[in-house]
Amino acid sequence: MRFVTRFFLVLHILGAIVAVGFSVSYGIWTALGDATGAAERAFALRSISWIDRRMTTPAFVLQAVTGAILVWLTGTALLAQTWLRVSIGLYVLLTVLAIVKFAPLHRRQLALAEQIAAGETPDENYATVASRARNWGVAVVLITLTIVVLMVSKPGV
Repeated sequence: MRFVTRFFLVLHILGAIVAVGFSVSYGIWTALGDATGAAERAFALRSISWIDRRMTTPAFVLQAVTGAILVWLTGTALLAQTWLRVSIGLYVLLTVLAIVKFAPLHRRQLALAEQIAAGETPDENYATVASRARNWGVAVVLITLTIVVLMVSKPGV
């Protein structure tokens, strides 16, 4: 394998480690914040937002860029592989769900948590919004893990 291809493969793997690692940790951060107190909950949710904007989302973008470069470097015949086509489709679905469902719910959850931490009474039920955010977060993580399994196992090859 040429040096350039290996270089982009390493970047692709590092991006996956960062994206998956942080994504999986969000539920833990949220649970710890919920169990500790209102101020800690708000801090945990703010931390998730900060990490997501600066680490997780750029890592997911890196996945798309390095993945496309790897396909180009190794030959577009790779796109004939079912595991790769399914992975790309799941990546698109993951991106749409993260942008359209999870992110807005997380932002609303954070706003409500900050209101509660400030001693205000929120106009919405925090538990309802948090539950919906958690459910979409689990869906996003499960899709992400499915992509990882497909990328590692390359079924049918």
